[in-house]
Amino acid sequence: MPGIRRCKAGRLRAIGLAGQGEGVWLSDAEGEPVGPGILWSDTRSRDLMSELLSRPGFDRRFFDDTGTHLQPCNTSMQLYWLKHHQPERLAAARYLFFAKDWIRFRLTGVAALDLTDASTSLLNQQSGKLSTVVLNEMGLADLQSLFPPLLAPDVQAGALREEVAALSGLPAATPVAAGALDVCSAALGCGAVNDGDIYTILGTTCCTGIVCHGRQTVNEGTRYVTHTEAGSFINLFPMQAGTPNIDWLQQQIALEPDLQQLEQHIASVEPGSGGVFWQPYLNGERAPFFSPEARAGYFGISQHTTRAELLRAVFEGLAYAIVDSLQGYPQGGELYLTGGGAASATWLQIIADCTGRTVVSSPFNELSARGAAILAARSVDALSRYPALEQTRYRPHPQAHSRYAALYPVYRLLREQMLPVWQARREALQRISQEQRI
Repeated sequence: MPGIRRCKAGRLRAIGLAGQGEGVWLSDAEGEPVGPGILWSDTRSRDLMSELLSRPGFDRRFFDDTGTHLQPCNTSMQLYWLKHHQPERLAAARYLFFAKDWIRFRLTGVAALDLTDASTSLLNQQSGKLSTVVLNEMGLADLQSLFPPLLAPDVQAGALREEVAALSGLPAATPVAAGALDVCSAALGCGAVNDGDIYTILGTTCCTGIVCHGRQTVNEGTRYVTHTEAGSFINLFPMQAGTPNIDWLQQQIALEPDLQQLEQHIASVEPGSGGVFWQPYLNGERAPFFSPEARAGYFGISQHTTRAELLRAVFEGLAYAIVDSLQGYPQGGELYLTGGGAASATWLQIIADCTGRTVVSSPFNELSARGAAILAARSVDALSRYPALEQTRYRPHPQAHSRYAALYPVYRLLREQMLPVWQARREALQRISQEQRI
């Protein structure tokens, strides 16, 4: 609030929004929550998902219609779970929102969804209308009354209510833009708006996106969302866990809360971490492969492995995961980097060396917020040109890239060979849990 109150009178033209995607946020007609929100990381619908996938050809029909593969994180899948397990919540709700849409409703009193968020699993992206597979084959047609109208992300959705203005100190009736899914807003904010542009958000989910004007299958993890830019899509590869790997490293291994000190340690190690690999699957994985059972772990530790190598291996593991997401896509070109992790120059160089692409970053790394501001400005015709963005480029070092190129196949083979091991681990833990209940 103090920052908002410092906004000079007359300078605020519009309010922009961006927020986490997927999940379910149900409210009554007044905007009061109907039960807790369900996050994108929630996997409670996994068993029901397996039942749907057992139907011949269902996943292909779902993908052809929605542009995504069926996963527990899908809003459509979470609604399906609610219909089976908590129908009373759906009956009590008036609106289905995504996170930022609920905030907009509280700001303006206008209920709406935007096309980027809705495109994650609810829409036929070609028509911009609700998916017939979701409505008919998943049996969610009777929930259509919960879905507010769909808006483009750069249109004015409403205006700031008097009571919100009084609480915030912002001018009443300030226009509020529809806004966008955070990963789409980040693409706009970092400049990934042209066909073939690539970007990665180093955040809670390490998310890589490729801008495209039509469907372009890259690899097994291909899924699409609607871009903020009309006529464009983003081929999206959102990992289940990005910077939480670094958080875990700092808390459990490095015992070093200062990122600069941590960078000094990892910079002292040769690329490849002495053959030590880190699999960054703390919470399972959803892209570029799907395995709820996947788990993180080190591979290749010997009696000669150093603590610094263990530290660097985690950063390299996330860089390998970006390479994994881009398998099947032409080599070279630039890679825009944003998110909290983009503050680490050492990590950005590792990513450049590992991917073989020139990494482009900005000192202002909250580029999803920048994208939201651009959308807000467009909603009131206040943007004649995009403001300049200071950028730094990290070019790959040929020798380091050659080393990573030799090691990446080991990383890929390791995660492929671990799939049955992860499954066996889950089954063993389930048996132990059942025995303890007897």
